Parts: sequence; C-alpha cells; structure tokens
Amino acid sequence: MMTIKKIAMQLCLSSAVLAAMPTAFSAEVAPTTQHYMVKNLNIGDLPVKTIVPITAKTAEQAIAQAKVIASNPSADVAEFRIDLLAFSADTKKVIALGKQLNQILKDKPLIATIRTHNEGGKMTVSDQDYEKIYREYLKAPFMQLLDIEMFRDAGSVAKLTKLAHDQHVLVIMSNHDFNKTPEQQEIENRLLKQDQMGADILKIAVMPKSKQDVFTLMNATLAVSQKSQKPLLTMSMGQLGTISRVATANMGGSLSFGMIGEASAPGQIDVTQLKQFLKTVQPTP
Repeated sequence: MMTIKKIAMQLCLSSAVLAAMPTAFSAEVAPTTQHYMVKNLNIGDLPVKTIVPITAKTAEQAIAQAKVIASNPSADVAEFRIDLLAFSADTKKVIALGKQLNQILKDKPLIATIRTHNEGGKMTVSDQDYEKIYREYLKAPFMQLLDIEMFRDAGSVAKLTKLAHDQHVLVIMSNHDFNKTPEQQEIENRLLKQDQMGADILKIAVMPKSKQDVFTLMNATLAVSQKSQKPLLTMSMGQLGTISRVATANMGGSLSFGMIGEASAPGQIDVTQLKQFLKTVQPTP
C-alpha cells in the first residue's frame, strides 16, 4: 500500500506534467454530468464519491466488513464482490446476504458485482448462467447498482440492462484489462460504447506498463467526459497507476475506489487517505 508521502510526490509530479500537457479539450464545453440520487447520495455531482469493496469469503466476514464501511465517513458506496464468496454459486444464500448488507449499510448504496474470470475475477460462468444469476438478483433487488461486464453476450447485456432499469437499479457497465493499457482511442471507444449500450455509469480499469500508459488512461477519461454526460469510473491499476485514482477528480471522473483492509484490485489506497487527496485536488463544486 502506498504511503501518503509517496502519493503526495506523485500528485506534485502529475500536476507539473498536466500543466505542461497540451490543452486539447480546453476549447470545448463539457456536457453537464448526469446525476443520480441513490439513497441519499448524489452520484455524478462533486465531490467525487468513494467506493469500498466487500472482499469477504464468508457471510460473517462480509457482515463485519459492511459494518466497518457503514461507520466510516470516508466511504460513500460499498461494492459487494460476490465472486469472492466461498458460496458464490448459491444464489439464494447470496441474495439473503445481500439483503443483510444493504440493511447494515443504511444510507450508503450497494453495488452488486460478479467479476468473472475473463475480467480478472474469481468466478467462471457461461453467458447463459451469468444472465440467469443476475435475473434472480433482480427479481427483488438487494442492490441499488449492478455491475454488468460489457463483453458478455450482447443479447444478455441488453436484457439485463433493461431489467435493471425496470427495477430502478443503476447499471455500471464495466471492462477490465489486467495485461495492458489499450490505445487512448480504444479506451474512449469502449466507454462510449457502454454509453450507447444503456449504461448509467461508464467503467474501465487498465494495467499500465509505463508512466505514459497512466496518462493515456487519464487523457481518455478527459476526452470521454467531453462527449458523454454519464458519470465515469476509470482507473489505471497497480502502484504505477495509483495517482489516477486521485487525478480522476480533475479528468472528469465521478467515482474512485479505495479500500479498508484488503484491496480488491492492485493499486487501491486507504479510503480515508483517498478522500483527503480528492478534497485537495478536485475542482470546487
């Protein structure tokens, strides 16, 4: 985990580099970001909202983590990483636990996520079963937001997105590349495709191999923020990309992942530290 000193040094370096970068989008007027009131939280509006994952293997661990998140003022949203559970295939048990977590979190929204093996998660599942499981979750939703991977079967993604909306559940459409950082245009294309597919929040996470890769992700975020009204959740992973979790506030991002205890992805930093840095760097609402 990175220390405050290391992150501060990255911030200073990034600020200097950003100041020297061409202002390719300065002449454009960014569209107003769409806002969603979820419980008592305004997603899409500043300040940038923090997400903390529940990374438990057992129900008892998940409940304990949810209580910690609920009591931490720096954590705005919880993500229920269902694929990490030892009983992730037991849909009824997952739903029962999800309802408990939602009650524990009170005013803090809950994201339900099955991160599949194809996207760096722990659950291997067919497109047919992926749709079937999510359909069960959405019969009586325990979540306010649902993470749907954009590269699952196109028909399934469309059906699940519509069903989620019918049930007043927001869709975070996601894509993860743990091997590389695609070219900037490809990142933009994927995020804008998510918008076209009906996503409410656009998400991509990529792995940098160089400092330039980190700026590729941030430049793509800035570019998409000029073209879409949807809130953005973008990140460059690993220690090299940690700065992107803070700099997203200046690049048009609306949400950022932090952690309490165990990280769910490489490069996450403590949510209290993240909140402090976001307050420092983000534009005044």
